[in-house]
Amino acid sequence: MSRFKFAGNFGAIHQPEYRRMARDENINPRAFRVHFAALGYANQIGHAEFGPGELAQALSIGYGRQADKATDKAVAAAKQMGLILPESGIRCLILPHTLFQTGKGTTYCKFHGIDIRDLAGVRSPVVPL
Repeated sequence: MSRFKFAGNFGAIHQPEYRRMARDENINPRAFRVHFAALGYANQIGHAEFGPGELAQALSIGYGRQADKATDKAVAAAKQMGLILPESGIRCLILPHTLFQTGKGTTYCKFHGIDIRDLAGVRSPVVPL
């Protein structure tokens, strides 16, 4: 078992488990599954990028236009509940840096066109709560 070192009140999650929970159709409302997908797929800057239709698949909603509409509705509900940031959409879910930080994954978001260097001074690598 590895030992993590955290500042403040941070803990750790197992991202593959959150990906599994995002697919679990027994978890409702879907807004929670959107939140789990954001946590499960987030990179070092808290962005979880998805290709066309990929978020619907990650949430076990299905394929096609109807699935995209249902996914968009679930993302809107997650934003309304404050589970993800308002700039989120079906192509990229964004977590607040006060909620999630990781040392794994990419340091950029192609969808939003930002890199960790663009965030210099915006947030510190570890935010004590």
